[in-house]
Amino acid sequence: MVLRKQIKRIKIDVVYIFIRCIVGFFRILPRRVALSIGSVLGEIIPYFARKELKLAVRHLTIAFGSEKEEKEILRLAHEIFRQIAMNFVDTVRIRIMSHDDVIKVCVPHHFDRLRDAMKKGHGVIVLASHTGCWEFSGAYLAVKGIPLSAVVRRLYDPRFEDMLIETREYAGINVISRGEGTRDIVRVLKKGDVVGILVDQDTKVKGVFVDFFGRPAHTATAPALLSLRYNSPIIPVLTYRDKEHRHHVCIGEPVTIESTGDIEQDIVEITAECSRVTEQFVREHPEQWVWFHKRWKTKPEK
Repeated sequence: MVLRKQIKRIKIDVVYIFIRCIVGFFRILPRRVALSIGSVLGEIIPYFARKELKLAVRHLTIAFGSEKEEKEILRLAHEIFRQIAMNFVDTVRIRIMSHDDVIKVCVPHHFDRLRDAMKKGHGVIVLASHTGCWEFSGAYLAVKGIPLSAVVRRLYDPRFEDMLIETREYAGINVISRGEGTRDIVRVLKKGDVVGILVDQDTKVKGVFVDFFGRPAHTATAPALLSLRYNSPIIPVLTYRDKEHRHHVCIGEPVTIESTGDIEQDIVEITAECSRVTEQFVREHPEQWVWFHKRWKTKPEK
């Protein structure tokens, strides 16, 4: 048992050293060169990550099986890895980019919607998703003067976590650990600031089952609960990369429902609407989402 733990520790240390070297390598290169290398690596990765590729194909088939041919689904599955590799490159480079550099490679859409929501003084809940380079969209909001706090899950190795926190704090993002910073979230909203929450994955948090691509998906209810309790609007902020490697930061309309008078039902309705908004964006940019994530892993009780 002791030997097994030592071997596992050594493997983690090797991975950490490797990642640090990769990060350093991409940081010393010009952005275009780094992205070109990332793109090539992303084309190679699926041939080694066979399990993840298979999951991506399966999930894309669930979502688009009646709309797209097998050849198109397989092409999309491969493209996902290329996009993620380039997003990794851009994420690790945030730490060496000036705020002006970040702004130059981003294209905002309807930024006034977020500003208008903040004027109400009840704080804003940003509905984020693992589409495009989501770390870059958060950095963009922060460098544009949005007082942003991001609710994130803890990583298995604190060294990797420290690397991400360093990048986020460099951009001006305050980091709140999921499950440990409830008071911090409330404090941010009461101050009138912005809290970003990712809710498009099946994780061990309090949630309900709502529709996502025609199947019930366990979805976090935190945004809905916070919105109802503190009268904070939910604003979708979703992003995608274009062919020129610009990050389009898309600010959506506030998520609203017609209240039923039953808070539990309203939570379900708001969560369902959040899921619908996310699905619509993913439909428009299917190659930009993490399809190898087990989105429908948790099953509803019969």
